[in-house]
Amino acid sequence: MEPLWGGALVQLEQAMRFRLARQGVLASNVANADTPGYRRRELHFADKLGQEFLKLASSDTSHSGGSRSLKAHIERGPLGDRPDRNGVDLPRELVELNRNAGAFTDQATVLRRMISLRRTAIVGQPR
Repeated sequence: MEPLWGGALVQLEQAMRFRLARQGVLASNVANADTPGYRRRELHFADKLGQEFLKLASSDTSHSGGSRSLKAHIERGPLGDRPDRNGVDLPRELVELNRNAGAFTDQATVLRRMISLRRTAIVGQPR
């Protein structure tokens, strides 16, 4: 039997896991903003998720697949132009932290609504 929403919950879970992991990488960049020679790190996942969605769209009609093992790619940036060669631009990192947290919150809202819809379908009355 095909689960409700096919692979949508799997994809949403994966996206939220990546957001959580990216938050850790960005927080590490902020924590090392004054560490000499530190090269900022970035966790890339949007391209990976986009490729996965394309695979789903071009696969069979059920679209229930979806990989639970999407891999993240951590990329190290160049050494900075500062005298201590630190590559962290603190204002940029703080903006990225906020954007990432906002995206996670949006995804959590979607998850909450999906669960509410499922509950309504089972019980028959919205909460």
